[in-house]
Amino acid sequence: MKAILPLAVLACLPLLLQAKPTVEVALNASQVKNPFGVAFDEKGTAYVAEFMGGRVHKLTTDGKLTTISGNGEKGFAGDGEDAKKAVYHGMHNIVRTRSGDLYISDSFNNLIRKIDGKTNLVSTVAGIPGKKGFSGDGEPATKALLSNPISISLSPDEKTLLIADIRNRRIRGIDLKTGIIKTLAGNGEKGKPKAGEKATEQPLADPRAAVMDAKGNLYVLERNGNALRIVRPDGRIFTVAGTGKKGTQDGPAKKATFSGPKHLCIDPQGKVIIADDNNHLIRLYDPKTKTVSTILGGDAEPKTKLNRPHGVTIAPDGALWVSDSWNNRVVILRNY
Repeated sequence: MKAILPLAVLACLPLLLQAKPTVEVALNASQVKNPFGVAFDEKGTAYVAEFMGGRVHKLTTDGKLTTISGNGEKGFAGDGEDAKKAVYHGMHNIVRTRSGDLYISDSFNNLIRKIDGKTNLVSTVAGIPGKKGFSGDGEPATKALLSNPISISLSPDEKTLLIADIRNRRIRGIDLKTGIIKTLAGNGEKGKPKAGEKATEQPLADPRAAVMDAKGNLYVLERNGNALRIVRPDGRIFTVAGTGKKGTQDGPAKKATFSGPKHLCIDPQGKVIIADDNNHLIRLYDPKTKTVSTILGGDAEPKTKLNRPHGVTIAPDGALWVSDSWNNRVVILRNY
């Protein structure tokens, strides 16, 4: 005779079967120096950019680590040459297209650079070497000026490269087909944007990162604004999380607090994951429930001490890779 489980037990089965969160170390301090950005190819190979180390590494799924660009020096060199001869200064982020091209925010050089996936040659795709400032909207990005471009990301259709041009207090976008750059959010002034107004006419408080979801919503993370904004497809801006004050408050998103958040990504469920740098936490904003929770660091399980995490990236298998930057390591969070 088959046993019949009570309805109460059956209702709890999904919770009982749900795997617990786990953390593992992908790269440690003997392998990387101050990692910030991580990108992936379709097979799960990771590309890691070092902020202070000045190198780009390739980590295969079998654990083989090789340096593919940069030599650890600080400066500018290598355009038109093989990636191994390139020199960077303050790399913050790296993204990869499905065709194999790598884009790098070479922040202190005020440039966006590219490693061609076919030729392995390096080029500058935005900014002018040796110059910084703001100019060039509506023109080729190679004629534009940037000021400490920090985080970059690709739109889901890979038609636009998004740039957090932090010192210019703007989010800018490059059309990767035409090479033309334009401003998507921010007017260059520092302040809190008014809800419902055109994003390009509103101030921002040091936009540190931006990412676009599948519906065309542009999320903007403000380092000194301690808030998460959204620019809807109609170009209007709203605040979705954060009071503007510093803190670690979870719960209803508009009552939540952050402290110097640095990076964000969107997971397959449309949730926004935030590297809350000065709090040494990884936070999650759920657009459906409009809540913020802590998923790594602090009291979150499994207990893990982070030190100024600067990057969050979803791997092809759905795991979250965290650049635990000042611990000089990259960790993987599964089943968050």
